[in-house]
Amino acid sequence: MVQETDLAYLFAGLIAASAVLLLFLPLLRHISLFAMNRIASAAILAGIVLLAVGAIALVVLAVSNPAYFAPIAAVTAALRIGSPILLYRKVRDRFEAHRTWGVLRWILLIAFLGLAGFLLVHLIVGPSTGTSIGALALSERLIMALGASALFARFALRVRPQERVSLWPVWLAALLFAIAFIVVAPYAFPAFAIVYTASGVVGWLLGAGVLWRDW
Repeated sequence: MVQETDLAYLFAGLIAASAVLLLFLPLLRHISLFAMNRIASAAILAGIVLLAVGAIALVVLAVSNPAYFAPIAAVTAALRIGSPILLYRKVRDRFEAHRTWGVLRWILLIAFLGLAGFLLVHLIVGPSTGTSIGALALSERLIMALGASALFARFALRVRPQERVSLWPVWLAALLFAIAFIVVAPYAFPAFAIVYTASGVVGWLLGAGVLWRDW
């Protein structure tokens, strides 16, 4: 329980850091604003503090009653369903023009089906305490986090298209956001383990289906 609580606070910290990077860091470029307008500076600082406090409050409620985490679990499930498709399209855009794309496409299809099969067995048989199984589960979540970060970055750039000039805050925020929901949340809030696993099966199968359709 102590470990889950620590991971829950790590989740809150990652979400807060992601929001700070995406919403507030771009404002720090305007140094003159802070030098000339103390009210704006105080408002931004207050926003950062409220965001951090809100994230921690959500985690405290979720730790005491897992039902409070249900909306976050729903977001996690949605990300796990959509991320493999985004991951495939990102890899396709990067390597489609290469001569090795035909081989890489087969590797992706086998990997997607293999991960879906692993999660399906995990869903039917139940969780295992083996080190190798745990490492494979963590690897699956890290791979899926790449797709989730691409999904979040695409959404963030639509909301703040001006940030295309300097993309690193957006991508870093997206990566932290994805790690929080895809990697940390299942360990911090294990009450929704079935939701995480089932959504992962659906996500990898959808990714394989889109890959096969584009063949």
